[in-house]
Amino acid sequence: MQAGDSSWQAAPVRARRGRAGRGRAGRGRTRPVRPLAAATLAVAVLVAAPALAASPPWLGELSRLVTGGPLAPAHAVLLGLALALVARGVLLRRRAAWYGLVILVVLALLAVLTGDDATWRLPLLAAALGGLWLERDRFTVRPHPDRIRTAVKTAALLVVAAVGGSLLFGGVSIRSVGQVAAGLGATGAPIDGAPWLPDVLGLGGAAGLLVVIVTLLSPDPPPPPGDDPERGRVAGLVAHPGSDTLAPFALRRDKAYVFSADGRAVIGYRVQFGVAVAGGDPVGDPAAHGDAVRSFLALCRASGWRPAVLGASDGLLPAWGRLRSIGYGDEVVLSPREFTLSGRQMRNVRQAVKRTVNAGVTSELVPERDLAPDLRERLLDVASRSLGGAAERGFAMNLDELLTGHHPGAVIAIAYDADKRPIAFQRYVTAGGGISLDAMRRSPGGPNGVNERLIVEMVEYASRHGHEVVSLNFAAFRELLDAEERTVLEKAGYRALRLLDPWIAVESLYLFDKKFRPSYKPRYVVFRSWSDLGWLAAALLTLEFARTRPARRAEEPVAEPVRHLG
Repeated sequence: MQAGDSSWQAAPVRARRGRAGRGRAGRGRTRPVRPLAAATLAVAVLVAAPALAASPPWLGELSRLVTGGPLAPAHAVLLGLALALVARGVLLRRRAAWYGLVILVVLALLAVLTGDDATWRLPLLAAALGGLWLERDRFTVRPHPDRIRTAVKTAALLVVAAVGGSLLFGGVSIRSVGQVAAGLGATGAPIDGAPWLPDVLGLGGAAGLLVVIVTLLSPDPPPPPGDDPERGRVAGLVAHPGSDTLAPFALRRDKAYVFSADGRAVIGYRVQFGVAVAGGDPVGDPAAHGDAVRSFLALCRASGWRPAVLGASDGLLPAWGRLRSIGYGDEVVLSPREFTLSGRQMRNVRQAVKRTVNAGVTSELVPERDLAPDLRERLLDVASRSLGGAAERGFAMNLDELLTGHHPGAVIAIAYDADKRPIAFQRYVTAGGGISLDAMRRSPGGPNGVNERLIVEMVEYASRHGHEVVSLNFAAFRELLDAEERTVLEKAGYRALRLLDPWIAVESLYLFDKKFRPSYKPRYVVFRSWSDLGWLAAALLTLEFARTRPARRAEEPVAEPVRHLG
């Protein structure tokens, strides 16, 4: 699917922040814009091509038909680049691109009416202006007010610089200043004053024009995270029996939300580099998941964001329509009803648990909100030493605010050494009818087998309380790691994973999980177009691994859902 393909877009709906339904409703949204984008790009080539290299005479003639006269090479290149950016904006249905085309056609009309330009161009330009007006409904993505303010400030600075330069060096008329400040001067006409001033102003104006165009065509800035009332609503949807095992991670305080029209489902997302990344499947009633997807896609269209999903399940892929998907690993899940330590295949886990018993390790399960302040501080010390002082990171399968008690339905599995000092803990959160592992921390030098011991006890707890599934870690690239025979490319990828394992722990985590004989639930990255892959990769890596500024902490804990582990 190409970057400008709008087949992924859904009909606009009312969404959070009131911006998903912007633009005119009607037939224009579904009609293709590629012909107009191609025509704009052709004009950009005609403007810039003669200045790039020795061009045939016919190309120069075509260029003069568009520009009305020769342009200075530097100005021609910059103006052609500006038109190429406008063409891309047309392809992405940006309203600012439509305004830009209208302004260019109007300027060309004024040049014909006030100058010695060929009058035969007048009916063509008038027809182009009329056609643009009729097709205005195609351009549904309006620039964000912040982008408009920035563009206006940039344009004002250009005008001030142009006027100041003319007054400082003298001899340049206001009309000439207006031409060069707009990047349209230096056409060969003589201008009095400092001989270098027109070129400097012209280049500065053209460069400023590019900045204004890029600003107006940029996607909306990231929205603020969801507020406390919204997170309270999301917590109730997380507790819905139809919610996915990744549902609790929608409660991260750095996520914004878009709800289905009836409010029975929600998608938590973050915007990075113009990519709106949803974390997993919609949360809440499965009957409303499709509507939540449509709301999310409509919001992306209205805001100019590239839509993406990290951790979509295979069952929800049809709901994303014609968006593309790539499998990138599997969620590791255990069934409490079927789990047992018996049998030869579970010998390693049995031995690990036995070692902790022999070492005098004890354990307990405590609702996170019931942790005593002293115990909370000691567990935070365990977490800090476990990570070597590094910050908590993650997006799709990680919560924030570790041990604060702000997240509903969280339980802490704690291991103590023989002296009753905490040496490890794990945090689990409820997810519909299941439990999901969020954090797993162990003091350096603690006895081996502690993590296995806590997982086994949590599975037993889940079995006693009727939870259907326990979700553990994520096995990225599991098929590659588990393959007995690999192609040359797969061998290179496998070696890269092994080299990076000290930092990303992909293989070591997979081998740890494999001891439990789990089931695997495939997870996918969903995205709009192959042309988005560069921005998508940058956004996903930043969300999962980069240290981000912590979100505002809650003043009060989110209300407990109907079903929780306490």
